Amino acid sequence: MKQTVKFLPCLLSALVLFSILVNGCVNYERVEVSPRSELELKLQKLADDEFSAYKAKVPDYPGGIAIKVISPRGSFFVSSGMGNINENFHFRAASNTKMFTSTAILLLYQEGKLNITHKITDTIPGTKNTYVPNTPEYDIPNKSSITILQLLRHRAGVFDVDNDPVPDTVSVPVPYKGKDYTDYIKATDSTHTFTFDEMVGVAAKCRLSYFAPDAGYHYSNTGYSILGKIIERVSGKTYQQYLMENVIVPMGLNNSSMPCLGTERDLPVPFVHGYLLDVNSLADVTVSNISENVAEGNLVTTPADLANFVRKLLSCQGILNFHTVNKVMMNYQPSSIFAGGYGCGLTYENNLGYGHSGAHEGYLSQSVYDPASDIAIVMFTNVWNVKNEKVTLGDQVVNLISLVCYKVKNLMK
Repeated sequence: MKQTVKFLPCLLSALVLFSILVNGCVNYERVEVSPRSELELKLQKLADDEFSAYKAKVPDYPGGIAIKVISPRGSFFVSSGMGNINENFHFRAASNTKMFTSTAILLLYQEGKLNITHKITDTIPGTKNTYVPNTPEYDIPNKSSITILQLLRHRAGVFDVDNDPVPDTVSVPVPYKGKDYTDYIKATDSTHTFTFDEMVGVAAKCRLSYFAPDAGYHYSNTGYSILGKIIERVSGKTYQQYLMENVIVPMGLNNSSMPCLGTERDLPVPFVHGYLLDVNSLADVTVSNISENVAEGNLVTTPADLANFVRKLLSCQGILNFHTVNKVMMNYQPSSIFAGGYGCGLTYENNLGYGHSGAHEGYLSQSVYDPASDIAIVMFTNVWNVKNEKVTLGDQVVNLISLVCYKVKNLMK
């Protein structure tokens, strides 16, 4: 199963007992813990009720759900079915990464280091270098007509090497014809480090595209691979270096990272295990080679970090100014695929807000922020349920993630 589905813990209060040795005796002191607020208890009940309803349909579901909320009425974290976890447990946020890549591109734009209306074959301001290399790996169809803005909005027609198999009708004699390229490579080397050049190069070599630039909409991880390469060429740093130094650290995201190597497969402690519930088996898929998803799905974060990011960024309290956020990033085009539309690295969901969803094997998530109500919500589950046709992965995305986010927002108003 692939990372991008295009829709895409109970913070338990505890009594802490500790002992103090005095004159050879052990004394026990009870530390009082503030009771949970009425609103937090309602949020916990909502999480329990929604998860119980889903669990009734899938009794052997091995995971649960986690919800982080930041609102004018307070900051809350609850979970159901995940045991004793908190808002600082790590998980794979998958395509939520696109908000970070978009933020990096728009920061460079805000600083005058690139122009989002430029073609990717244009020259980077102040240099003699083009945004993408003049090499065979980037000789994709319609290359000279694609703009940076079209890549941000998935309107460039770039073939998605990460999600779609290479058609068996391609004329070039490649060994992965009719196959998923990344699965083909990992079958012989599970720790292979994929690169931007390599991923884009498949589309170039096979002459693959969906349509002429701006002639339609098609979600493309490979389009964001090109944006990752542009970040590197404009900044002079690796994608990982630039994002950590200019986005993640300045935004105060102390528990977030961007693994890029095929050998960086483990999650930081503490973390929530991810599972794949298949027809005949249950697999722990926490350990994963995420290098194929750099710039479009490699973010490792926590509910607290992701909620703080989306709220600070889209309320203009982060690294992007009011004009960049409101006139560029959140300037979306209506789409039949989403309930609202897609802007620059984020979706708009009617009556919910701006954000993104994420799906990497073992994890499904959604982050959203509504500027009008100042409510940020991050929610994730740690299981991919592909067990049967009646209860599908899509059912999880809709009934266990998206609809619950709507209910959470209504509760917080």
